[in-house]
Amino acid sequence: MGTIGSADLSLMKRLIEILEKSPYRFIISKGPLGDEYALPDNMWGEKVVPQIKILPIVDLVITHGGNSTINEILYFGKPSIILPLFYDQFDNAQRLQEKGYGIRLDAYYCSEEELLNAIEKLLADKELTEKLKIMSKKMKETDNRSEIVELIEALV
Repeated sequence: MGTIGSADLSLMKRLIEILEKSPYRFIISKGPLGDEYALPDNMWGEKVVPQIKILPIVDLVITHGGNSTINEILYFGKPSIILPLFYDQFDNAQRLQEKGYGIRLDAYYCSEEELLNAIEKLLADKELTEKLKIMSKKMKETDNRSEIVELIEALV
């Protein structure tokens, strides 16, 4: 849930309790209150995790849906469960779901069954895997750096 999302201790404990019942392993960004809770055997985490290094090796991302993370999960072609908490996250989650790149759930009210089923559904969806590979490839082939440099230079 990132640094901001993980600051809600009761939410983190609730999600960890649900995910503990999954057969999968999870990497958790524990955030500023990470010392206040323990992780079960199927989880590893730190207060801050190197997201860019981790994303290429994970199969699925569970996030609150901030702009940077949304861009990164599309760049790396990862299916996602988005649990929006505030501001732009609701729109980001809705758009990803509408485009078929992920599933939007309510962080506070989704049931254990909904969250665990969403994980299974996304991991089993081979069509989605291919769709995300195409999106990732398109993003990686686009060379925006030169355009960005030109825009910055024009401003300076």
